[in-house]
Amino acid sequence: QALEELNRMTMENAQYSEVNAKSSSQLSQQAEELLAVVHQFRLWEEEEEEREEMEHNLAALPDPEELEAVETAPAN
Repeated sequence: QALEELNRMTMENAQYSEVNAKSSSQLSQQAEELLAVVHQFRLWEEEEEEREEMEHNLAALPDPEELEAVETAPAN
């Protein structure tokens, strides 16, 4: 009877191990997918920062009318 109980417990443990292995595999796959999504957000964030920096740099440039006035002004 004790051997039957040990055999049953061993089979249950094997089943639990199999379930845990599948869960671990699924969790690993989900983690990879999450990392890919986070990476995509970082790329979008970097692109947004670059765009804002470019807009800031362009805003610091003089207007075309100002450049034309400087070019046509008489030199002293």
